[in-house]
Amino acid sequence: NGLILLWKFLRDRPKLKVNPVHPDIYQWFFELPSREFEGHPTRRFGFLLYVGIINKGLRDVALDSWRLYLKTRGGWWLECRPVSIPEPIYEVGKTKNMKVFPVLGQRTLHHKGDTMIKSGGSISGFVYYVAELWGHEDWNPLIKDDKVTCKIHVKSIFGRKSQARVTLAKKELVEVEKIIPDIEKIDYP
Repeated sequence: NGLILLWKFLRDRPKLKVNPVHPDIYQWFFELPSREFEGHPTRRFGFLLYVGIINKGLRDVALDSWRLYLKTRGGWWLECRPVSIPEPIYEVGKTKNMKVFPVLGQRTLHHKGDTMIKSGGSISGFVYYVAELWGHEDWNPLIKDDKVTCKIHVKSIFGRKSQARVTLAKKELVEVEKIIPDIEKIDYP
């Protein structure tokens, strides 16, 4: 009986898969204005991703965390936590029609912000991360050809993890502010 229960548990467990949505369009990094920390100037970078998470298992599951890991010029991995942002609003072509995007795990006027993923279902949304660095330049993100390669890690409340590599293209802050006004002023913990 114990083996059958174990087999059913392993068979029915949630299986998460995270992927960037439109990897060549909505995955960006940008430089933010510098600030001061203990009398030293800092270098700030913003990372904006649009991700989708699928539950391929037979059990419903909620998300516990979604973190971004950046490779630095010195070869270390830097962990970033998500920051709350208002809903991104994007003009579709030159039609004056606006599309409002969800923010992962955040309730807004237009989206519920649920982190519960039903069996066979999926959720998607924008996620914003900030890296503020000071000191040696080796802590800066590894930028090659105006692109940064990073990993996004998603963890369920049951401890199951999923990760995906994401390539972020460089975007000017002015263009990002057209989608999320005053993004440079958003404070983070």
